[in-house]
Amino acid sequence: MPHNLYAETLLTPGLGVPIVWRYQNQAQYLIDLLDPDSPVCSALSQAIDRYGDTFFELAPNKKTLIEWANSQNTLVDTADVRELRLGGAHVFQQSIELFQGLQMMVEREDDPVKWSAIHHNIGDVMGFIGQRSGSSHFLEQAAMSYEQALEERTFEQTPFEWGITQYNFGVALQTLGQLEDDLNLLKQAGEIYKQASTALKREEHPEDWAAALLSVGNVLCLLGVHRRGPRTLEQAVVVMRNAMVERTPDKSPFGWAVTQNNLAVALQSLGTHEEDIQSLEESIPIYDATLKALPKDDVPMMWAMVTANRASAMHALAEESDYVDMALMAATEFDEVARLFASVELSSYQQLAEERKEQSEALVKLLQV
Repeated sequence: MPHNLYAETLLTPGLGVPIVWRYQNQAQYLIDLLDPDSPVCSALSQAIDRYGDTFFELAPNKKTLIEWANSQNTLVDTADVRELRLGGAHVFQQSIELFQGLQMMVEREDDPVKWSAIHHNIGDVMGFIGQRSGSSHFLEQAAMSYEQALEERTFEQTPFEWGITQYNFGVALQTLGQLEDDLNLLKQAGEIYKQASTALKREEHPEDWAAALLSVGNVLCLLGVHRRGPRTLEQAVVVMRNAMVERTPDKSPFGWAVTQNNLAVALQSLGTHEEDIQSLEESIPIYDATLKALPKDDVPMMWAMVTANRASAMHALAEESDYVDMALMAATEFDEVARLFASVELSSYQQLAEERKEQSEALVKLLQV
């Protein structure tokens, strides 16, 4: 999604925690507003690149990006980048001050286009910090900045820019809704995503359209799980399938993988809540195809999350169908995921995977009786 610092959500029922992974890095629009001779300009460009492949748990309690960066263990990076991430965190904080300074220098009446762009960009940086740190304050500030940008970015005058700001506004509200377990915010985010998808026309902006549509599906899936409502989950499946029309392995390999995973999650959720063997069976080959595109050595965290999802689907299918072999496979896969987390000292994820492994082993014993 151009004009976006945010991550796409990788839905993860297998471990019970929402994980986000940012697979695109298109932030030149943010750099272009700054003075190219400013030291913050080049530093921000480098910081965005350093954060590009970062995986993180969508969880509260880290009020600043610096605190969040300092809490991270390296998993994907080949070198120790903690200091780079800490430096980048400071740069993001400094960039807010720069954009706010620009805001004071640009009069809305004189240059409404630039004025709205600055508010949009302040929202991006605020939201980026809020999303990674779990700070409701920054996410709320991001939402306010997008609302201000939308005072000048109208659907009638600038439909694409309006659609991008709407989309990012939806991301801020969805993240806030997930952090605070607020269904009303999730519903609002879903409606905003729908509006964005109408402006980001498929024939003109296929990747943006697909991203917005997938986000609609993600919110429907989250709401369906909360409500335990089959109709909402069925709608999520339909919307995600529609997004797959543009999210193909050739056009967007990682975007395709995220969409595939989330489609399988929606099917798995539907199968679990409705005790529907067919939906559970349908989810597993989708996970299989996704994992073929995710080399464990290249994207280990994403591989682990999708593998945990597949193991969770196998466990649920074994419960519904009495397949002992399926339960055994689930236990084996959760064990492999736990060992990966242990190797990088991600103890919270390791513990979750080990708990799921024990549940699958208990199911094996029950089915063997």
